[in-house]
Amino acid sequence: MNRFFSIVLLMVIIINTIRYFYYIFTGPIEAYYFVMLAINLAGLGLGIYYLFFQKKKQRN
Repeated sequence: MNRFFSIVLLMVIIINTIRYFYYIFTGPIEAYYFVMLAINLAGLGLGIYYLFFQKKKQRN
């Protein structure tokens, strides 16, 4: 995956995370929202690790 696609994917995950936080705080609470929020937060953590903290593989 190139860097541009990774950043776009990370932005989509951030928007979805904000959306599920909004659903939990405003609407009737459903278990589905917590499950999707957990999946989005896990994806957010992995995406940030992939973009910023992963060591680059050296090509010979």
